[in-house]
Amino acid sequence: MPWNVNLTGTGEPERLRGVQVSAQFFSTLGVTAAKGRVLLPEEDQAGRNHEIVLSDGLWKRLFGGEESAINRRVSLNGESYQIVGVMPPAFFDPWSRDAELWTPIALDPALFVPNNYTNEFLDLTARLKPGVSLDQGARDMAAFASQLKTEYPNQFSADWGLKVKSLMEVRTGSIRPALFVLLGAVGFVLLIACANVANLFLARAAARHKEVAIRTALGANRWTLVRQLLVESTMLSVIGGAAYASVRALVALNPGNIPRVNELAIDGRVVLYTAAVSILTGVLFGLVPALQTSRDNLHVTLKEGGRTGTSDRSGQVVRRALVVAEVALALTLVTGGALLIKSFTRLSGVDPGFNSKDVLTFSLALPQSKYPNDTLQRAFFTEVIPRIGQVPGVTAAGGTSNVPFGGNWSTGSFQVEGYVIPPNANSPWGDIRVVSPGFFKALQVPVIEGRPFDERDARTAPRVAIVDQELIHKFYKPGEDAIGKRLWFGPRAANDSTQYITIVGVVGHTKHEGLDADARAQFYLPVTQGRFPVNNLDIVVRSAGDPMRQVTAIRNAIHEVDRDMPMARIRTMEEMIEGSMGQRRLSTVLLGAFAGIALLLASIGIYGVMSYTVAQRTRKLGVRVALGASRENVLGLVLRQGMSLAILGLAIGVAGAFGLTRFLSTQLYNVRATDPATFATVTGVLAVVALGATLVPALRATRVDPNIALREE
Repeated sequence: MPWNVNLTGTGEPERLRGVQVSAQFFSTLGVTAAKGRVLLPEEDQAGRNHEIVLSDGLWKRLFGGEESAINRRVSLNGESYQIVGVMPPAFFDPWSRDAELWTPIALDPALFVPNNYTNEFLDLTARLKPGVSLDQGARDMAAFASQLKTEYPNQFSADWGLKVKSLMEVRTGSIRPALFVLLGAVGFVLLIACANVANLFLARAAARHKEVAIRTALGANRWTLVRQLLVESTMLSVIGGAAYASVRALVALNPGNIPRVNELAIDGRVVLYTAAVSILTGVLFGLVPALQTSRDNLHVTLKEGGRTGTSDRSGQVVRRALVVAEVALALTLVTGGALLIKSFTRLSGVDPGFNSKDVLTFSLALPQSKYPNDTLQRAFFTEVIPRIGQVPGVTAAGGTSNVPFGGNWSTGSFQVEGYVIPPNANSPWGDIRVVSPGFFKALQVPVIEGRPFDERDARTAPRVAIVDQELIHKFYKPGEDAIGKRLWFGPRAANDSTQYITIVGVVGHTKHEGLDADARAQFYLPVTQGRFPVNNLDIVVRSAGDPMRQVTAIRNAIHEVDRDMPMARIRTMEEMIEGSMGQRRLSTVLLGAFAGIALLLASIGIYGVMSYTVAQRTRKLGVRVALGASRENVLGLVLRQGMSLAILGLAIGVAGAFGLTRFLSTQLYNVRATDPATFATVTGVLAVVALGATLVPALRATRVDPNIALREE
C-alpha cells in the first residue's frame, strides 16, 4: 500500500513516494536487488520494519550512485531507516510506477479479525503455480470467496467476491482498446498511402511507355525493366519509412496517465519492422505498375502519336479502383477521428462540480514519530490551514483526505435512517472524505441546503456530516428533506445513539476519478471531529491569480508551523483535470492526425488520377471541342467522371464506417458510434474535398486548344 514519507536531514525537507510491501513482494514479481538485497521475512514484523530498498533513480539522485549508500541510515518521518538494497534501473512497481522506495508493511495481527475482512486497502499480487492457468486461479478464488461467505454470513454481502486478473491487464487494460484502435488507424493510413503510391506509379509508368519502349528496343529485357522500376519504388518507400523517429512525439503529447509512456523508445525490433514494412509495401505496390509497363507493345508504342494513343484499359480500371478504395478508407478513418473529437469536446465541457480555475493543490503528510496521535495531527492542520488562508493573494484554503482527480479514493458502506435496503442488496455505499471547514469554499462547491462545516463542529460537539445530491437522489424519496436526518457506520441497526451522524448540509456532486466516471454518493465528515485518521491531507488553495506564484509564500507559512514539513505533488487543479483525460487526448490527437493524413492522401489520389486522365485524353477533348462541345460540357464530363469515383467510394466508406466505428464505442463519451450528424458532416466534407480535387483538372480540361491537341495527328 502507498507510504508517502518526509525525508529530512539532507537539506530542504523532501516528500518521497514510497510503498509498504510484504517480504514476499519482490520474489513474487521474480526480481531481486541490483545492489545489496531485498527485504527479509523477519523484517516484515512490527518493530523490525525499519529497512528500506531504494529505486535506482532515488539512489543516484540522493547518493550519486555510490555503493557506500548500502547500510547507511536516513531519516524518514522523523525515524531512522537503514538502506539495505537498490533495485535495477528497469524495475518498476506495477502498482505504483513512481515509487522511489519500499519498506516492510508489517501488518498488525489485529487487522485479521473477521470484522475487518471487508476492510479492503491492499493491492494484492500472486504468482500462479506451474501449470495453473489464470482461469483455474480465478475459479479457485471464487470458490474461496463462497466458502468465506458461508462461514461468515454477517461479514459479506451477497455479491461480494474475489476477482483475479492478469497483472498486464490491470496495468494496461484501460489503454489497450485505444491502442488497438490506433493500430487499426495506422493500418488504414498505410493502405491509403500504398494505394496512392501505386496509383501514382501506374500513372507515371503509363507516361513512361515510350521511354520503356526505347530501352527495350536497345536490348533491355523484361526483368531489367521490372528491376529498375522496383528499385525506384522501393527507394521511395524506404525514405518514407525513415519517418519512424516521429514516434517520440508521443511523449511530447504528455498523455499523463498512459502506462509506461516514458519508456517508449526506438529499438532494433521497431527499426527492423519499419524497414520490412517499407520494403514490402514498396515491392508489392510497385510490382503491378512495373509488370504492366514491361508488357507494352514495342511496335505500337514507338509509332508516331503513340504517346497520346489510347491508354491501357486495365491500367485505368486499376487506378479508378484504387481511388474508390482510398476514398472509402479515408471516410472510415475520418469518421472515427470526428467521433473522437466530438466525444473529447463534450467531455472537456463536463462540469466537474466545482471551479477549477486558480486552484493550487498539494499534500502534507505528518510523520508518526512527531505526530503520534490524532489530537496532534488535527491540531497541526487546524493551525496550518488558516495560516495558508492568510497568505496575500490567497482567497480560501481547505483540506481533504482525497482531492478530486488526485488518483486516490476512499469508499465505504454506511446506513441511512429511514432507507429500507432491498432483499439481497448491499448497504448504501459511496465515497467518504474527511474535509476541513474551508474545503467547499476553496473549490467553490455549491452548498444546496443547510450549511458548510464551521467552528460549531468541534471534537466534543454532536457528530455531523454533509452529503451530496447523488446520495440524496439514491437514498431519499423525492422532495424529502435530508437536513437533520441521520447516518451511521456499522450494522443496519445502530447499537447506541453515539454512532449517529446528523446531516447538516447538502452540496453539489463533484467529479472525482474522472469527468466520465460514474457518479457515486459522497459523504463528507469534518476533520475536527475524528473517526478517520488525518495524518495525510491534500490541501486546496484558491488564489486571486496564477496559483503557482503563491507556492513560496505558502511553503513559508507551513514552515512557520513545522520547518521540516515538505509540500508534495504541487499541481494546479486544471492540470489534474487535464491529466485525467490523457488517454482520451492521446487517442483523439493521433486518430485526428491520421484522419487528416488520410483526407490529404485521398484528395491527392483523386487529383492525380484526374490530372493524368485529362492529360491522356487531351486529343479526345480537343476533338469534342472542335465538334462544338462547350467548355461547360467538357467541365461537366470531367467532373462526372471524378465525382462518380468519389461517390462510389463514399458509399462504400459509409457502410464500412458503420461496421467499424462500433469498436470505438468504449472510447466515446456521450456520443453514439453511429452518430448521424458526424456521418453526414464527414461525408459532406469528403465530397467537397473530392470535388475540389476534381475541379482543378476539370478546369484545365476546359482550356484545351483543339488546334494544339490535333496538330500531332
